[in-house]
Amino acid sequence: MNKQICFILDWYPTKTNNGCVFAKHLICAIADKGFDCVVIAPRIKNANTEKVVYKRVEKTVNGNEICIFTPTYLHLTSRKQTIKMSMNNHYKAVMKTIKKNNLKPDVVYGHFIYQCGLTAARVGKKLGIPSYCACGENSTRFEPGNQPYTTGFNFAGWKSILETLTGIVSVSSNNKNLVLENNYVPETMKIGIFPNGVDENKFVIMDKKKARKTLGFPDNAFIIAFTGAFSERKGVGELNAALKNCDDVYSVFLGNGPLEPDCKNILFKGSVSNDMVPTYLNAADVFVLPTKGEGCCNAIVEALACGLPVISSDLPFNDDVLNETNSIRVDVNSIEEIERAIKLLKTDSSLNEKLRSGAIASATKLSIKTRAENILRFMELN
Repeated sequence: MNKQICFILDWYPTKTNNGCVFAKHLICAIADKGFDCVVIAPRIKNANTEKVVYKRVEKTVNGNEICIFTPTYLHLTSRKQTIKMSMNNHYKAVMKTIKKNNLKPDVVYGHFIYQCGLTAARVGKKLGIPSYCACGENSTRFEPGNQPYTTGFNFAGWKSILETLTGIVSVSSNNKNLVLENNYVPETMKIGIFPNGVDENKFVIMDKKKARKTLGFPDNAFIIAFTGAFSERKGVGELNAALKNCDDVYSVFLGNGPLEPDCKNILFKGSVSNDMVPTYLNAADVFVLPTKGEGCCNAIVEALACGLPVISSDLPFNDDVLNETNSIRVDVNSIEEIERAIKLLKTDSSLNEKLRSGAIASATKLSIKTRAENILRFMELN
């Protein structure tokens, strides 16, 4: 009988909501390795989210089944007065699902600390099985005063819960350091570093001219691509300002949010299906993301897989995937540095080609299949 892994997520993607899509990619890769994968994704009662059935079964592209349960639970608030009650309700919803459906997991895996990682630790302790938590939070989550993390650590006993984990799957060296430096877990905790991986069957290098023809983009334009929320953290405002000073540079903004770009020469802005992202990336010459806080940015990994040189942050969360062979790293608060980097890659074709080659080489080490294998080995399942 195949070993069963119970994944606890905030959401499992549907046709209209791609939330936690990167966790889905990992789960599909593990299911294709022959494991019985079960997902429990508790949904807040009366939340303004898509309604989904309690139980459904989906298949990977290779035909392996994944069973998804979506129980509801009462979430109060994450303030210090009620955070423990919210945590308990989340945990009870997961345990009830396990008992009701006679699940027999060999391992439990929670995706991010709050709330799924905390619940995974409690489930593992209750059932006497190994428990793991994925630490993929953006780095700003760990800054003092950031809620609910500061509240949870100070008032909800997070440390005593997390120290019962068997191990932590960290998406970056920086996240590992933040967890240890902020005393979330003991120094003896088993922590592995596994940068996010990309579906190498989807994010591939395509013919640029064909991609541009598909999208109706100009043949000879110099195009930069941005993928992410139109938010302060993702640096869309700084990029927008920099592009206003870049003559004859065109742009594609994939995402949405309150800080809508309005620079000249925007070829497209808005959300697209995950299946269309590779085409937009392949139509571009450079990927630019002046992000100020990440765990390990999936959008950057996808851009590398499509052979794009990257302009992004010089902060430590990028250290595991970006270096001088595949990127130009800048102070993302400096509009001038972002502008200079864009202009340099527009005018210096040899540098552009060098970084493109580096991006392709880097992507070979960042496949979702390899990541799944490494995580299974870390959990002593492979």
